[in-house]
Amino acid sequence: MKIVKNKNGFTLIELLAVIVILAVILLMASKNVFSFLEKGKRDVLATEGNELIESAMAAYQLHMITGNACFSVEYLYNEGLYTKGKKDDYTGSVLVSNPNNGKNPTYTFWISNGKYTISGEKGANGDSAVEGTTASENCNGESSVNSGNMFNSSSS
Repeated sequence: MKIVKNKNGFTLIELLAVIVILAVILLMASKNVFSFLEKGKRDVLATEGNELIESAMAAYQLHMITGNACFSVEYLYNEGLYTKGKKDDYTGSVLVSNPNNGKNPTYTFWISNGKYTISGEKGANGDSAVEGTTASENCNGESSVNSGNMFNSSSS
């Protein structure tokens, strides 16, 4: 009796080796993908912070404020000046510093999405994001803002 061998297929060992190699490649690639996703989340938060500054600019001009002012995210959202996401997506505030009532105030923001927090001035990027903190809703307790220019949810 003659035994006929089929030489058209792969052995079980060869198939397992290919599966292991593919798994290793997948693990290495997924680590890079997740880091890009996290960087994207931080960059989006920085963009939202810069949008928050635009909203504070509008509120500052709308209220014809002189001197320094602080606007919370919740206040800007309630006033319809900041419309990104849902009301509870972000917390934070914007400090408008206008020493001597000059024509070029500076804007500093604090914003958090629950996972990351960024603080900075206009043009800040996601590289300055800090994980695991919450954003100040009172402009980090800035003492140069008098109570009449502190705009939070209770001043609507």
